[in-house]
Amino acid sequence: MSPFGGSTAEPVCSRFDPRLFLRTSHACNPPQAAFLAACHLLNVNAIAVSTNSTVPLRELTDSLEYEVDASAMARYRRLLAEAAGVSRTGAR
Repeated sequence: MSPFGGSTAEPVCSRFDPRLFLRTSHACNPPQAAFLAACHLLNVNAIAVSTNSTVPLRELTDSLEYEVDASAMARYRRLLAEAAGVSRTGAR
């Protein structure tokens, strides 16, 4: 899963602010918010990364200090389920 669609330089990253999924977002940057929201959306317990630089990795792990807005996340999950045609019980 790639919360950045492959790159933070993609056009969607400039048109959408993922900080709306956070309770307080003033100090968090959009890539951090996207990473944190993606982890919570899918209930991620572990991630695997590969990098030549620890700077981007540290930036992402620093996002763990922020708190996800549970109600915003629940609304987004409902929208995704509705778009996929999934009922509240999980059946199609």
